[in-house]
Amino acid sequence: MVHRYHELIKFMDADDDDIMELLPSPACNRRLKTLYAELKDIESVSKALQANDITLLDVRVWFDGLIAAHPNFADYIGPRATIVHSPDFESGC
Repeated sequence: MVHRYHELIKFMDADDDDIMELLPSPACNRRLKTLYAELKDIESVSKALQANDITLLDVRVWFDGLIAAHPNFADYIGPRATIVHSPDFESGC
């Protein structure tokens, strides 16, 4: 849906005040594009996690790849994230 929005915004009349007051600001549009690019990076891992034949090792490798691309994800999906029950076990220590 965000992709479609960015495709359609090119064709909207910027002089029409009724339309422009309903649309996000240019700064918000730039932020939306950035977030959309990040979501596309995550999409392949998200879809792969839904498969029936994955292992925990597969998941850890995919999560480590996401962390390499986006270091701030380590707080949420890293081996030492606060949600992890046993960080030593998760890290293989």
